[in-house]
Amino acid sequence: MLDGAEPHLSGEEGLPRLRDVYSDLVDDLVTMLREACSEDPIADSIADLPFHGVCRGYVLTAPEASPTPSVMEVGRGDEVIFLLGLDPSHSVVTWIDVLDGHGLSLTPPTS
Repeated sequence: MLDGAEPHLSGEEGLPRLRDVYSDLVDDLVTMLREACSEDPIADSIADLPFHGVCRGYVLTAPEASPTPSVMEVGRGDEVIFLLGLDPSHSVVTWIDVLDGHGLSLTPPTS
């Protein structure tokens, strides 16, 4: 999270972290963000985001219908692989869209 930004959301203590549910997705996303900008603050926060579930094909890292005024494209070269919904501070990811054909399953593992 950027300095001075508000904490993501309260009441998330019981939720798993995104890395615990989708470690491959987190690894790929962090790698691509670091390739684009080695000091990207969003890359620092991805793994610890709370996992709120999957809804309509999006991995939610905030409650459904959270404000998301900006969308960030992440990929390699000219190929966009992920779309990230950003909160009003532009420092917290509220959802992740894995674009078709990139081999990442959005079915969370069962325990």
